[in-house]
Amino acid sequence: MDNRYNSVYDINMAVNKEVIFLDFRSGLNSDKPQIINLLVDSFKEYTTTKNMFQPQYRSSAKFDKLLRKYFELEVNVFMKKGLVYVGADGKGKPRAVALIEFSSGKQISNWDYLTLDGLKLIPEIIKSGFNGFNAFDIFKFEDLFDLVKGKKKCAVEYLAVDKKLRGQGIGSKMLNNHITPYVKKIGYRNIILETNTQKNVKFYKKNHFSVRSVKRVNLSHGDVKDWVLSRPI
Repeated sequence: MDNRYNSVYDINMAVNKEVIFLDFRSGLNSDKPQIINLLVDSFKEYTTTKNMFQPQYRSSAKFDKLLRKYFELEVNVFMKKGLVYVGADGKGKPRAVALIEFSSGKQISNWDYLTLDGLKLIPEIIKSGFNGFNAFDIFKFEDLFDLVKGKKKCAVEYLAVDKKLRGQGIGSKMLNNHITPYVKKIGYRNIILETNTQKNVKFYKKNHFSVRSVKRVNLSHGDVKDWVLSRPI
């Protein structure tokens, strides 16, 4: 992302009696460890993650290690072909992150995952007892692009905010004040996303997204509902 589109936004909140300023910018290689931490912390207890793996495995150190490897792969792929967008505090530490894929230009494919060590994860996933391969239906973002008319669309695959800063509107500000103007500036006209909780559906509707489809996905340890939403910009 061109640094001209970076911006500093005063969140106007106090955490530990200090006002936090977030610099919204593209992620750097040096940001990777903290970005991975944010994603693991945000999605470790997510309903889809819970229903993919056995409870005993999820409470083990092996699960945490696998999740970190998975998100390291995702971050590497999105830094190569998509956009990793962060909100960093005054010390440069990412406190919010979004991973965004585009429907044109450098498109993410399965080959990108395989060439960035994705194959090495498969044996570990199998050993974990995971067998709900229907779950991969959730992550086929090329299918999401087909649900919305037009050629230039983007999909927010992951959006995470530091747990200590939640409830302050950071996710909304990131979507509305930073991600939306940037992707519109470079020619995209629709933002698409996917979620598996009613709480998130309510959040995205509040931010002007509309439900495009709803389906039920059968996972290893329970079903989840899968909502696809979009917003024209």
